[in-house]
Amino acid sequence: MIPKTNRWSRNLGRTSFALAVLAPAILPTALRAQSGDALVDKLVQKGILTVDEAQDLKAEADKDFKAAYSMKSGMPDWVSSFKINGSFRGRYDGFYENGNNYGPKPAPEANTFANADRTQLRYRLLLGMTATLEDHFEIGIRLGSGQIGSALAAQGIGGAIFSQNQTLGSDGTAKSVFIDAAYAKWTPNEHLQVQIGKMDNQLWFTDAIIDPDYQPEGAQERVSFNLGEKHQIGLTAGQWVIGENNSANRQSPAAATTGSVNNDVYLFLNQLDLKSQWTKKISTRFAAGNYAFKNQYAMAPSLETTLSTFQNGTPAVNVPGSSVVGAQHFNPLIGRGEFTYLLDSFPLFQGEFPLTFGAEYFWNPGASDAAFTGKNYSGRGNEGYNLGLLVGSAKKKHNWQLSYNFKTIETAATWRGMVDDDFGFNERGGTDVRGHLVRGVYRVYDSMTCGFSFFHTEQISNPPGTQSKQDRIFVDLVWSF
Repeated sequence: MIPKTNRWSRNLGRTSFALAVLAPAILPTALRAQSGDALVDKLVQKGILTVDEAQDLKAEADKDFKAAYSMKSGMPDWVSSFKINGSFRGRYDGFYENGNNYGPKPAPEANTFANADRTQLRYRLLLGMTATLEDHFEIGIRLGSGQIGSALAAQGIGGAIFSQNQTLGSDGTAKSVFIDAAYAKWTPNEHLQVQIGKMDNQLWFTDAIIDPDYQPEGAQERVSFNLGEKHQIGLTAGQWVIGENNSANRQSPAAATTGSVNNDVYLFLNQLDLKSQWTKKISTRFAAGNYAFKNQYAMAPSLETTLSTFQNGTPAVNVPGSSVVGAQHFNPLIGRGEFTYLLDSFPLFQGEFPLTFGAEYFWNPGASDAAFTGKNYSGRGNEGYNLGLLVGSAKKKHNWQLSYNFKTIETAATWRGMVDDDFGFNERGGTDVRGHLVRGVYRVYDSMTCGFSFFHTEQISNPPGTQSKQDRIFVDLVWSF
């Protein structure tokens, strides 16, 4: 028989926990979970509840909360949570071209485009919604601002490929909103994740390979396992849709030739990475990967025509009758590594101070050094690297971070259709560029950061007698919710 005092204590424990689980009516979800679980754990420690009783109470509380949440929110009972988040960014974007730039017109005639400075005031708005479902599913959608340039509109394409920026102007006209992400994700356990749709890139490449604003379409998978207490190994794969074709001509590397149709263009990406926490202060990450096209030369020439309006470098297909020439096979091999050390403290910084050294090297064996019609560079032009240093972190209020990168991206080292569109020359991004990038971010408030970026870049394979050098400056204010 259970003593009366113990019965009374357990009844008190159940009553206390019952009061705690009423928190959904007055408290946020996260606070309810924390307060209820903390209370029942304390009752177990005091011997008022057994471990089994505690687990039963938690299960009952979760069930009651789901029912209450479903009734109040109007969501089906298989929706366990619904979150809304987003951000607004205001940006000053300034291009400053070198006054001695020449080309593509023959020297010494000045190229007025390459000498013309430009200023843009821009904003970016993102609004995301995520629903967590039973059976380990997640559905997400994100809307983003953006604009349709004349080249994009002419090709029947939606918003910009690399950016959600909207340039202020056009006499206050209403601006566009696009679907920036729409995906379904399945995470059955801590080792596996699968997703389909239009989604964030999950591969650990730098912006010398894939622009951080690029939203791939198709499927991605990641598998990871711990190797002891200090290491985790992971494999990430992507199967991205680049083009759905029903009439595009198949091409050879040097010229367009008539061929079969209905050859959809896909990109297959793979990466193996190893994360290691050697000590409390030292961590590393190393990765090796590659990507390759399926039906690269079935890509619609109109896509490369569009890319040539805002990306430099060698295309994936030639465009007959235009200057978009020099196509190569793209199947680069990519290696990346980072080393991080935590200092105990640093002036004007709260908490441990991280120092991260990073490097990425890529080589495209599919590029050819042979001469062909339209080739505008010597050799293969198939190597690139990105060297960087990151100090600090702007994740907490009043903290800051600074970074420096030196990048070289030869014209056929990687496909320009995914590369950062900010780092370039002649007001374009892409490949065939090298230079310096300095960034700084300061978190003013929990919800707000301010930052700057400075680019100093030049074309690598500019023809003799020509020059293309450019400075670019960003000043950003970002609010997140």
